[in-house]
Amino acid sequence: MSTYFEHNLENIKSKLLLMGQLASESLRMAMEALVEADPVLAKKVKEKDEEIDELENEISDLVTTHLSTHSPVAADLRLLVATMKISHEIERIGDEAKAIARRSRKTAINNFHEIPQMAEVAQAMLKDALTVFAEFDQEKAKSIWTRDLEVDKLHGENNRSCQNMVEKDASMASTVFETLFISKSIERVADHAVNISKEAVFMATSRDVRHAPEYKKSELRKEIS
Repeated sequence: MSTYFEHNLENIKSKLLLMGQLASESLRMAMEALVEADPVLAKKVKEKDEEIDELENEISDLVTTHLSTHSPVAADLRLLVATMKISHEIERIGDEAKAIARRSRKTAINNFHEIPQMAEVAQAMLKDALTVFAEFDQEKAKSIWTRDLEVDKLHGENNRSCQNMVEKDASMASTVFETLFISKSIERVADHAVNISKEAVFMATSRDVRHAPEYKKSELRKEIS
């Protein structure tokens, strides 16, 4: 019987990791659609988002069924709770990728070299967050939290660039603000990656670090300054 329970839990974990891989691929495709101005690729991002949504529903059903038919011990219960929360974070990443792909049809990023760099960092953070979930590595988790500061810094630079460009040429406002929305979407992807890693830490250690003082951005800035 325990083997059957373990199979259920592994199935749930596998679906979550697949969901994460789809979100990562969706973000990559959205950025390629943006850089290459490729409307066909942008449409594929929307289709992939639908796959992500379906997986979230499947995971929710599997977790609900497992909870209602079994009596999971503490570690398994943390896994199930963390999986539900992480699946929501991944679904939001899919939404942000879809938003980037949609805006790729309206703007170009020639004057915003920070955008691809932000996306590269955010995608690496997501990949590492999924690794933390699958293999638990607390040091890797903390490295994700510090890299989030880098993404925040780049987003701030984009904000300032947007303001300067609009002040110089008001006719660029529409394009500039579309680009700023893209920057914000990438910044949110990084935040979701942080949240995934924190849920993974909770799952592995039972410690809730979401609001732990030493992991707040202000404290992390002191460590790397």
